[in-house]
Amino acid sequence: MSKAAVGPRQRRKEARPGEILEAAFEEFALKGFAGTRVDDVAVRAGITKGTVYLYFPSKEDLFVATFKEMVQPTLDLLASLATNPKGPAMEILRAYFRFVYDALVHDRRGRELLRLLLADGTRFPELAVRWHDEVIGPVNARLAAVLAYGVERGEFRPVAASEFPNLMMAAAVSASIWRTQFGDAYPMDMAAYFDAHLDMLERTLVVGRAGEGR
Repeated sequence: MSKAAVGPRQRRKEARPGEILEAAFEEFALKGFAGTRVDDVAVRAGITKGTVYLYFPSKEDLFVATFKEMVQPTLDLLASLATNPKGPAMEILRAYFRFVYDALVHDRRGRELLRLLLADGTRFPELAVRWHDEVIGPVNARLAAVLAYGVERGEFRPVAASEFPNLMMAAAVSASIWRTQFGDAYPMDMAAYFDAHLDMLERTLVVGRAGEGR
């Protein structure tokens, strides 16, 4: 069916899941998982509760889908960097973390996402498991692929730290938490912080960078 043949009603139907997820994000960010009611999401989206359930069978499904929608563009970009990488691994790693910082530190939605995960993950462990399997796991796997590429081409040392991608992510997570908790009262120079993070990774990983040979 051509775009010209798609009527307003069909276009409205196709846009509805995105509108539901936008409304759900605002409700979850405001009230957390436990405090959010599907009824309130429906009201914010201007639809009935039954319509929400038509697209998302449970509040848990809605929660996971909401935040997958938020991070999917970043996941796609990270996947493009990790698939058939070419050129210096450190440059790929720098681009990788630039996307991570844009999504997790500079974007309010990314910061809210992390805050909600930390707040609700212990109370609703099934959410944490799904979040790990569908978001964190793929992010770490793609980072591990870049690190392995660097080792294979002789650019990175096979240090123990490269076996733990989440360790490489720790500084970005810390920056996100700092901005959420203290950003207004104690702002940091995030550009300088980013450079310090990448310098630390380079000194750890790159052959000869810390005065060590192969």
